[in-house]
Amino acid sequence: MGKKLYSDEELLNRLQEFASELGRPPSQNEMNESGPHAAKTYADRFGSWNGALKTADLETGTNEPDGRPATSKADLLADLKSVAKIVGETPSERIYRDHGKYSVKTYCKRFGGWNSALRAVGMEPNVELNLSEETLITALQEFAEELGRPPTTDEMDQDGPYTTGPYKRAFGNWNQALRRAGLEIYYARNVSEESLLSELTRLSEELEHVPCKEEMRDQGKWSGSVYQARFGSWNEALAAAGFEPNTRWRIPREDLLTELRELAGELGHPPTTSEMLEHGKYTTQPYWRVFGSWRTALQAADPDYLENYRQSDTESIPFGSNWPQIREEIITRDNESCLRCGMDRGTHRDQFDRDLPVHHRIPRRRFYNNPDRSVDDANVPSNLLTLCIPCHRRLERLPVQPIIG
Repeated sequence: MGKKLYSDEELLNRLQEFASELGRPPSQNEMNESGPHAAKTYADRFGSWNGALKTADLETGTNEPDGRPATSKADLLADLKSVAKIVGETPSERIYRDHGKYSVKTYCKRFGGWNSALRAVGMEPNVELNLSEETLITALQEFAEELGRPPTTDEMDQDGPYTTGPYKRAFGNWNQALRRAGLEIYYARNVSEESLLSELTRLSEELEHVPCKEEMRDQGKWSGSVYQARFGSWNEALAAAGFEPNTRWRIPREDLLTELRELAGELGHPPTTSEMLEHGKYTTQPYWRVFGSWRTALQAADPDYLENYRQSDTESIPFGSNWPQIREEIITRDNESCLRCGMDRGTHRDQFDRDLPVHHRIPRRRFYNNPDRSVDDANVPSNLLTLCIPCHRRLERLPVQPIIG
């Protein structure tokens, strides 16, 4: 046997350093995506992943997919009921990802599937259980056309019209579903390392920075999972191409919260995971690593998140009566331009593909939660001003101004 590239001590030191950065023992997925070495490297060297954690004096035991201690079934079911109450309907897997405390994978593992977890709290299974093969194939083909390539299982679960569950039930596995849809399947074993590294270099030149795994998934020829399978982890693939490892998991907590607050202000409601992926500065992964769930991140950004979410479901509640007409009157009053930088309405639509925002100097929720006032009181002209999206974001960081007049 040849000399080991890294000693046991070096591997354990790097594992401990990574755990220190996260503030807890990493999961295998976290190690594969952002760690110094692949989880398999540790499992091969120390007998198992938990064996490596134990040798490194890190807490072991039954963990959730995010690396946190296991949660009781009672707590899982209680949170499932809570989310159902928040959204006012039986939550799908995707809805629960946006508002739940725990991982959907945890429910599937502990209850034998998402629909089994729903039954355990007395809810009817999702309609995805009864989708026809024709419906599934058509939806998969349309999603692949939208992406410009066949989707990965992660992409389908995150952003697809349906999760991968009904596909696996109908066709046996994901690759078989792709075949039935007439879509090409990429196997890591059929792609040379030279081709993979060449594509990685090409994408880095196109982006003008070292790509992260999500960027390879969205813009590259192969998904990040292909690189992970061939090189052991995304960071080891980067090292093989001569790049420095990604450090996206080191984004400061306050930077994550600032971006979340700004996007919520721009959208007018707490963003979903799909909206963060589409419009946000970061992907959802750093939020999951730091906060453990999307809902916890939203609550950390805004302690009134749950109340605000209930309001955002019906526009007439948070914005008051006749808001569209009032909004148009304010934009007309302000010469259809941002009052801070002067950007006109047409330029704004061309640049951002959205209309100019109308900003409330005193936030609507101050009126909504005040028993002596109504939301309509927030819509007096002196409390409203027209802004462009960048100026709106900047202004949201300033102290609230009093109503004049």
